[in-house]
Amino acid sequence: MIPDWLHNAVIEGLQKLIALRLPGTPPQDAVAGTAAVWLEAIDSPRMRWDESLDLPRVRRSFRALFINCDRWPAPKLFIAHLGNRDPPLALPEPPMTAEQRARNRERLRELVASLNAKQQIRDKGHSK
Repeated sequence: MIPDWLHNAVIEGLQKLIALRLPGTPPQDAVAGTAAVWLEAIDSPRMRWDESLDLPRVRRSFRALFINCDRWPAPKLFIAHLGNRDPPLALPEPPMTAEQRARNRERLRELVASLNAKQQIRDKGHSK
């Protein structure tokens, strides 16, 4: 079953496509049937529609059709232009505690001291 938001977005997109009067646009008496076929084609059990994730994709797909189509498109072309969902926003890095910062500073001091000691050993080996 198509959610209301998707139904409305598809109908709006189809109305805009009809306004373009592309070759192959369905006649006025077939518009309702055309919309029903589009909605049936989009209503796939493989697809779980989510308004917050998919409404921008639906609108982008119709915009791509408005720009690129020279003829009335099939639902297949709409689906092909959907693209992937935008990735979720990354969570911010967790804040470091004062203890973690102190441990990290100490570890860095140890690493610098170790590197300095190794460099001094190499320098002594080259000076002989």
